[in-house]
Amino acid sequence: MGLFGGTPEGTSGDDNFGSKLRSSSYGGGETDSFSSGGQDLGGAAGGDIQAQVAMEQQKLQFMNQVHHLNETCWDLCVGNPSSSLSGREETCLNNCVDRFIDTTLLITNRFAQLAQKMGR
Repeated sequence: MGLFGGTPEGTSGDDNFGSKLRSSSYGGGETDSFSSGGQDLGGAAGGDIQAQVAMEQQKLQFMNQVHHLNETCWDLCVGNPSSSLSGREETCLNNCVDRFIDTTLLITNRFAQLAQKMGR
């Protein structure tokens, strides 16, 4: 099992990202939700389809961010993979994830503030 519950490189051949890590939600989760949502598309109104497309785009954006986080923190913190993480590697990964989340929240909040200013 890879970092953050993903699978190690080489065990999943259905994507071509070249990352050392895969997030656990990357596999069938989005396919399952897309498939179940696709059954409703036949009789759905235009607004419903647009909402579903927007939701799928948000899921994709989130998965891309998680992939980027995994790849960046792994490359930064883990030298040579072994059967377990050292204390230094674990601390580095925790700090890396915390910084990534803090930065993302800061940027998101700043854009929200700017959007409110422009809306006045």
